[in-house]
Amino acid sequence: MGGSGRVDGIEGVQTACTPLDDVKPAKADPRLQNAIREAARGLGLATLDLPSFAGQDSQQIARIAPMAMIFVPSKDGISHSPKEFTSWEDIANGAEVLYRTLLILDKSGPQPTR
Repeated sequence: MGGSGRVDGIEGVQTACTPLDDVKPAKADPRLQNAIREAARGLGLATLDLPSFAGQDSQQIARIAPMAMIFVPSKDGISHSPKEFTSWEDIANGAEVLYRTLLILDKSGPQPTR
């Protein structure tokens, strides 16, 4: 029953949760991840690999094409909320990482398709 049991008792109700979807994390393409890391490190930025659990479009794209994502920091780690805030500097850094990633991938040439 999880944590809802206490509230159920206080409120005199019964609750139940039924998962509607079993979403698996999307596997990022290692080549794309490496290019993103290289671009970020070239700017002196730290990197961290994260799976995507948030129902991002990337989870669907990863089924048919190579995928990777660039995340930028949000104040106090808050995201997907009206309280989310990302500084213009961090947004600019994310855009620059994307730009440099594309240049790196362009230099490495085409890759075989799946």
